[in-house]
Amino acid sequence: MKRSLKSYREHRDSLLTRISEILSKDERLIAGWLTGSIGRNEEDSLSDIDLSLVVSDEFSTSLCARLEQVSAQTSPDRYLLFSQFGNLALVHENNNNAPEGGTFTFVLYAESAVMIDWVLVPQAKAARPFQSRLLFDKVGIPISPPAEPENLEQSKKSVAEMWAFFWMMTAVTIKYIHRDDGVFAAEWIEHLQGLIYEVERRLKRESWKYTRGSFSKLKSTREKQLESIHELCKRMQALKPKVAEFTESEPLIPLAEIESLLSLSNK
Repeated sequence: MKRSLKSYREHRDSLLTRISEILSKDERLIAGWLTGSIGRNEEDSLSDIDLSLVVSDEFSTSLCARLEQVSAQTSPDRYLLFSQFGNLALVHENNNNAPEGGTFTFVLYAESAVMIDWVLVPQAKAARPFQSRLLFDKVGIPISPPAEPENLEQSKKSVAEMWAFFWMMTAVTIKYIHRDDGVFAAEWIEHLQGLIYEVERRLKRESWKYTRGSFSKLKSTREKQLESIHELCKRMQALKPKVAEFTESEPLIPLAEIESLLSLSNK
């Protein structure tokens, strides 16, 4: 059955309202908030729900119990909690993404196809992120301070390493463009864009901020991919004086070698 993005969003938003109303009355849960794009007030019609719930210490042993680190199922108690809001079409639990002592469960709901990342954390371990949207709080959960910029010395090391990694993977990507492996090339053009973004961010001493979507536009032809590499190299080359000043070292820049690789021909 076809559905509009508008109706999908309306269903998601009404489900979120229902979740907040019901769970705020659940004696096991003492606080709840949203992170992700909805928590940042940057959501669109396709944004999923990133929901964090604080479990009273009295009930955390059962609700926050990890059966496995990664699994295609969840605990019976969490299953009952999640299924209050619809039939579960898919469950994937990955506690590598969970907070200390807590759990992380992805749920895709049947028919509506709404996606929710359920994060449960015991009260003793709970702190609400600075950037989040509060749904309810019965006890006053402490709020984490905003993220601080990376330590200066660590930033210097990171920039120097990213500089070298950029040029290394540029050379590797050119090789795959000449092999007509467009999928590998497109993927790594995106990564190279991301590396430039990370170098620029550290040079400005800015904290990390989530950026939705891709840094680059898909380049499907060999010619367009080679053009992208040229432009990326120009951008990185322009950063060299700032990188040298920031890292207090003279970064290597293999432009002649990159140009040599770019000029290779199958003819």
